Amino acid sequence: MRPTLIAFDVDGVLLQPKSSWNTIHNYFGVKNEESLRAFLKGEIGYQEFIDRDVNLWLRKKEHITRGDFHKIAKDIQPNPNFHYLKEFLKEFMGHKIAISGGIDVIVSKVEQYFDLDEIYSNALVFENDVLVGGTAVVNPHEKGAFLEKYKGHKVSIGDSEWDKDMFKNSDYSILFNSDSDFDFVDCIIRGNDLRDLTRVLKDLK
Repeated sequence: MRPTLIAFDVDGVLLQPKSSWNTIHNYFGVKNEESLRAFLKGEIGYQEFIDRDVNLWLRKKEHITRGDFHKIAKDIQPNPNFHYLKEFLKEFMGHKIAISGGIDVIVSKVEQYFDLDEIYSNALVFENDVLVGGTAVVNPHEKGAFLEKYKGHKVSIGDSEWDKDMFKNSDYSILFNSDSDFDFVDCIIRGNDLRDLTRVLKDLK
């Protein structure tokens, strides 16, 4: 059945960095392994996970502005041959959305390259252009919930186990540019060439 909705993960799928969070962590020279372990064990919720990450940055630099994040994001590029996917999405008649567990200051770069109807991602909070916190919007373990508002035949594309809930709530799932293979997807595309992804999407009937 021809899809009526295509849902994309962003980090590693549409954009080259595998993690927008890690991109920011690297910029500030911090690591969040302790918080990640606590989140994966269920010891903290996703909002606290985000709060801890933001506080890591603020301990490194007390006054962080939007301009700092513009610097981080300016060199981020889409995956190779993005224009093939861009042209396909222009002609696609269904809904085109992105569901990202990443952070909006990086994820929003997709707007420069792709025509999408909605982009869901976690958000940083600023007061007078100064960073004061973050808001959990997309828990990576609950990405499938964003598909519930759409009807019809749903296709999702992700690059990791973080996308499992989105895959589970789709009619057809594509693992793209992944470091691992999983048996809970319908199609695996190795590498990060968006021309290969576009061919698969065009062939869906």
